[in-house]
Amino acid sequence: MKEIISVRNLKKYFGEVRAVDDLSFGVREGELFAFLGLNGAGKSTTINVICGVLKKDSGEVLVDGTDADGDASAVKSKIGVVFQESVLDRELSVSDNLRFRAALYGITGRAFAARLGELS
Repeated sequence: MKEIISVRNLKKYFGEVRAVDDLSFGVREGELFAFLGLNGAGKSTTINVICGVLKKDSGEVLVDGTDADGDASAVKSKIGVVFQESVLDRELSVSDNLRFRAALYGITGRAFAARLGELS
């Protein structure tokens, strides 16, 4: 099977703090992937780099062949992340929460309405 996520020699530092120091792993297409470890081990930093939220200091991060630093929008359209804690705003309706999350991925207006219709 094709490797859908490829992380090679990833490094991400915050000043003197080595949040991620030479991490390598791969996830094949169709695999379920969980990232577990102790607090402070670099899990969130790694996921944020993979998702294109943070830029890496060095190494290679590819999602379906796309460089996470080079085209974060394309990476975000290919990846799904389930967060440990709820990201829903309890003050918003379900529809408004979906509209907000969709907008983060550039899905707005008629495109959002069409996608919402698919879910109904």
